[in-house]
Amino acid sequence: MKLSIPFNGQPDLLEKIDKEKVAEIYGKLTNDFIGGGRPSSTNPYISINKIAACVKETHRLGIEFNYLLNASCLGNREWTRSGQKKIRKLLDWLTKIEVDTITVASPYLAKIIKKCYSFKITTSAIAQINSLKRAKMWEELGVDEIVLCDIGSNRNFPLLRIIRKEVKCRIKVIANEDCLFHCLRYFYHANVTAHASQNVLGNYYINYCRVSCRLRRILEPVNFIRAAWIRPEDTHYYKAIGVDRLKLIDRGMTTEALIRVIKAYQDCRYDGNLLDLSPKPSTNLVGKNTGFINKLRYFFRPFYINIFKLYKIRNVTDDFDVYIDNRALDGFIEFFLKDNCELKSCGECGYCEDVARRSVRINLASQKRMSQLHRDFLAGMVSGDIFSYKSKKGVNIGKKGK
Repeated sequence: MKLSIPFNGQPDLLEKIDKEKVAEIYGKLTNDFIGGGRPSSTNPYISINKIAACVKETHRLGIEFNYLLNASCLGNREWTRSGQKKIRKLLDWLTKIEVDTITVASPYLAKIIKKCYSFKITTSAIAQINSLKRAKMWEELGVDEIVLCDIGSNRNFPLLRIIRKEVKCRIKVIANEDCLFHCLRYFYHANVTAHASQNVLGNYYINYCRVSCRLRRILEPVNFIRAAWIRPEDTHYYKAIGVDRLKLIDRGMTTEALIRVIKAYQDCRYDGNLLDLSPKPSTNLVGKNTGFINKLRYFFRPFYINIFKLYKIRNVTDDFDVYIDNRALDGFIEFFLKDNCELKSCGECGYCEDVARRSVRINLASQKRMSQLHRDFLAGMVSGDIFSYKSKKGVNIGKKGK
């Protein structure tokens, strides 16, 4: 079972990977007309020349390149003459630089590619393939590979088995995502990030969804356990079912952080904090080193939002002090191999609560400080106070709330 790994725009990444264990590199421009699943503000700057050079180098190594066009929404621009021209221009350029595969979330885009181009097609997790019927419908469109929706499929082994049995195309799962189990914001978040990665509105983006999910994890640490990750030690169960590839995230991570993730999944073992294998806003993202000017480029929008109030709560993106002992999770997956938690309420089950008590350690001072920052941020977003230069009664952005 080979890996699909992200291109972070750093020239040293390809030098450090084991090419025998990597099937493909995936990535995209910092922004383009169609967009993808990550906002431009969290990713490193990647130019046309850098993508073209990366495609050439991956081919030299005997690896394929998968370009992401997996935005969930194009804002109806695809139904205009100018939009059609821009879509074709982008696909023509990807043909010219010899990209192998395109990842999509739009069935319409998949049809265009299938009829007019020779790329292989991967269906993104953003398409929310979480049932056999949906997997079959995408296969009928002619796609070569599907990425299962990790938030509802990664631990649903009956579903994984039936999809593997019934579909002929390749199956890929995302291994190190930390999204909430069946998150209600998933598709809305995908739409927000789609527009934040397109070359519109200057890629302006406020991450309401991520902050909301982070607050839930801070207040209820059991949600760290319920998240969609797959431990490196448990990947052999997916291989036995017939999963073809593991996708590792994230394109915004530093080479040092990515190599740690890649090595853990190649070795099928990691000793330490399981959260080290997921993106962290302050400690392992390339974007944290892009400087003040780069932050101004995306967030200095005085006519969109109150930049002074936004500055007061800037630390909402800091990491919080949580440690998940990966060794304490040995044997964790076996429960899901024999018991389908989709058919139980968490209150009735209690398994993840028990696991969290023995494996999750959270610093109480950090928990208190970060929960307040998150509450202040969300209160201002909901009340509208953060967008206004006039103070509103009852909301104190950046100050300690009730």
